[in-house]
Amino acid sequence: MRTVYQDADFKAVYLQRKRILGVFWGVLGGYLLFSLAWLIYYISLPYEDPMQKLPKACVYIASFALIVFAFPFMGIKFNRVRKYYRMMYYLSEGLKSVEENYFVGFEKKELQKDYVDVISAIFKTWNQKKQEWMVREAYVDVEKPLPEMEAGDLVKYVTQGNFIVQYEIIERGALAPEDAGLEDFVEEEVYSPKTEGGETEESAVE
Repeated sequence: MRTVYQDADFKAVYLQRKRILGVFWGVLGGYLLFSLAWLIYYISLPYEDPMQKLPKACVYIASFALIVFAFPFMGIKFNRVRKYYRMMYYLSEGLKSVEENYFVGFEKKELQKDYVDVISAIFKTWNQKKQEWMVREAYVDVEKPLPEMEAGDLVKYVTQGNFIVQYEIIERGALAPEDAGLEDFVEEEVYSPKTEGGETEESAVE
């Protein structure tokens, strides 16, 4: 089976998360030292000294700058990396399931799974009880290349939390589109997250 995620992927997002936290704690520590220095200076001034306005103004400005920095940096950048890190942890430690279905195609949607951007991988499987084709949807992480699957392939794949973590093409073209109506299951054209330059459009892991 082809493995979608490697140990290096988890290590990379772990290190990025660690770097972001290091930057934040460094900035916060600098702010606290800066404020402490002005506090000591303020206490040392005589009562009602005109210079008392200076340390107050500096601390107010530094506090505002810290808030402006912290909200987008921690609320957007770190939050995204943290959720990706959590998803990677679950993929390595969580329970997994194995299925074997016919692949239909990929659909790009405004879709997130556990706050991680994903692409929908559509499969169809024959339901013996209902005697009809059923749709099975799994997710592909946009940070990874699309699995090399084509419409009609019989694919054995492993999922955790509905993310595809491993896959194996059992038989190419096992189900012809015209025979099983595969075209009815895909609403959009096959989507590839790769640009012409070969890089993903947006990456949470640097």
